[in-house]
Amino acid sequence: MVGVTFFSDGVALAHIEGGDGTALQLRQATSVDCAAGGHGAELARMVQRFGLQGCACVAVMARGTYSLVQVEVPAVPEEEQVDAVRWQIKDLLDFPAEEAVIEMLPAPAASSGNMAFTVAAAQEKVRYVVDAVTEAGLDLKAIDIPELVLRNVLMCTDEQQRGVALLTLWEDSGLITIVRDGDLCMARRINLGVEKLVSAGEEGYVEGVEITSAQQEILDAIVLEIQRSLDYYESGVARQPVAKVYVAPLVRPVDGLLDYLDSYLAPPVSAFELNAYLDDAVLEDDNARRARCLAAIGAAMRREWS
Repeated sequence: MVGVTFFSDGVALAHIEGGDGTALQLRQATSVDCAAGGHGAELARMVQRFGLQGCACVAVMARGTYSLVQVEVPAVPEEEQVDAVRWQIKDLLDFPAEEAVIEMLPAPAASSGNMAFTVAAAQEKVRYVVDAVTEAGLDLKAIDIPELVLRNVLMCTDEQQRGVALLTLWEDSGLITIVRDGDLCMARRINLGVEKLVSAGEEGYVEGVEITSAQQEILDAIVLEIQRSLDYYESGVARQPVAKVYVAPLVRPVDGLLDYLDSYLAPPVSAFELNAYLDDAVLEDDNARRARCLAAIGAAMRREWS
């Protein structure tokens, strides 16, 4: 299976073999930068380079090209639910609702009604992904989103049956996901990323001090967002706390991040180590590439299309 993640400024590819009772082996994982509109050509070069023509592929849409909304399932026949949800969320979309491609999946919740996650994307955004993958010579099986492919990664962990959280920090934003027993329980976007943390560290650097006061303000905000997510999960979904909080690989290191989070959050906090769950020798110690390729790896772990 090949997983492909689209970014506004690039594309990442991961190739995984195994599954169905055999160990997963990561054969390739790489990413390249490209200008808008150039994803198909860059992806085609990677496919050619690694000899992956014709391989089954799960593609991941770029952040900002879709909306993920939790809604109460309308009390209408199943075949009418998508159209009902289309108009239920129309004011939350930045494109005409009639142009939306919509998918729904259950949202586990103990204290609320019949809830579902709704993914909505403009037809032109979906078509762009389809065309780019087709141009590259891959056999497109499914189109996914980061929140769901990161769930695939967390399903490898020992704690996921009780509940496990993952903090993912990109350059300009972040994502908190909680997964339990294979289900996505919640996904919260945050407007804080690695760029702000690194810049804050440079502004008030003091020799011998791991975290500056400027970084502490940002980290406190991140802790607050994580705690809100954990509280929601415990009170509204599982009636028990998550077993662990993982931090995804970062594109740039942030000294003291893990220790700070571990000090202020009740569940234990640790870095997510890919090589604990699959043979990822191709990445060696390249954390930046792991960060860039993590969603593509999660997509390549998917084995069901329906």
